[in-house]
Amino acid sequence: MPEKLSKWIEGNLLAKKYQKKSLDGYKQILDSLNLKKPKEIILIGGTNGKGSLSALVTKMAMQKSLSVGTFTSPHLLKFNERIKVNDQEINDDNFLEALKKINRYKNSHDLNFYQIISLAALFYFNKLNLDLWILEIGMGGRLDPMNFVEPDISVITKVALDHEEYLGDTIEKIAAEKVEISRSKKPLIFGSKKIPKAISNKAFNIGADLIYQKHNNSKFLLELLSKFSLKNNISEEVLFCLYQIAKKSVFNFSDDVVEKITNNFEIYGRLTLIKNFLIDSAHNEDSIRNLIKFIRLNFKNKKIKLFFCCGEKKDPNKLLKPFEGIVDKIYLSENIHDKLMPSKEILSKTNSLDFNFIMLNSMEEIYSSAISANSEVLNVFAGSFYFSGEVFKFLLKTNNLPISLSSLNKIT
Repeated sequence: MPEKLSKWIEGNLLAKKYQKKSLDGYKQILDSLNLKKPKEIILIGGTNGKGSLSALVTKMAMQKSLSVGTFTSPHLLKFNERIKVNDQEINDDNFLEALKKINRYKNSHDLNFYQIISLAALFYFNKLNLDLWILEIGMGGRLDPMNFVEPDISVITKVALDHEEYLGDTIEKIAAEKVEISRSKKPLIFGSKKIPKAISNKAFNIGADLIYQKHNNSKFLLELLSKFSLKNNISEEVLFCLYQIAKKSVFNFSDDVVEKITNNFEIYGRLTLIKNFLIDSAHNEDSIRNLIKFIRLNFKNKKIKLFFCCGEKKDPNKLLKPFEGIVDKIYLSENIHDKLMPSKEILSKTNSLDFNFIMLNSMEEIYSSAISANSEVLNVFAGSFYFSGEVFKFLLKTNNLPISLSSLNKIT
């Protein structure tokens, strides 16, 4: 990120990143922007799979030459990734213009980091008069800034335990937060087969058009699910949601378009394979199980070398326990990112697990340990988006490549 944009974000936004703020000011600013509604707005929530689904729907729209704005979070390498038009990151000048436009309200309205970024994305999309907005919910749903935009289609990919300190400690409590993105008489697509009562009850009470996997009677969808169950790089829940969006959208996407965009699909940080490095941002129990399933399906004969870092509020015991019987050593490291849990704290919280922990002190030591492995070893990096981002940055620097997602396919 250029120094000008980087310094502005650090000086004006990051200090407020984790402060809880009232939504009253946010709603007032949103109203004052006088947004012109595009032809369709799709709101995407859920515990896992939001980023993959947002990327797939973006590709689907582009197959029909639609103009599409996509808002996602978090980012891997730089802030610009959060706001894209036709799958291209917002450039620095446009990003700074949008941020400054919204930041002018901060003296009269109390806004935090995520609210400002959300408003900047909406301002930018509105300015370009796009056909479609794809808006990803950051966490939960009820209090998310994007939930104050009126969607035509609401999607919940799946509900699993994550962010319990904010959303609740049961599936039903979390589902009750997420289902608040639904709207009366509008499609509510839910990706999983088992539906929480909080979702079915809310849909019934407000008259939402609830669609979930009991409606899976399409021969094409069944064949697609069977095909990807072998590869597992797109989850069953994401595929189901994608297909239902295609059918419920005002743009009525064909089966051929759905099949085309799912072939050779990749989103960086989700089961990304670079040589013998498998980099995945799995950061909750559900996504860790998906990672392990992928490894078992595709790397049966490989020895697994696990490098692990997790967010400072996560429970490393729950994240690492599924690896018992798969790995015997786990490599931890300090000095990776200030939002990651210190290695000593991970050790203290996982002393009941039967692993040999190897302590490292930098990305340089991680890389040296990984490249020393022979061809029969798969180096797996997991536990956090922050960790994935730092691994990607180091690989790019090692290959003398620019720090951008578009450079990742050039790593040798």
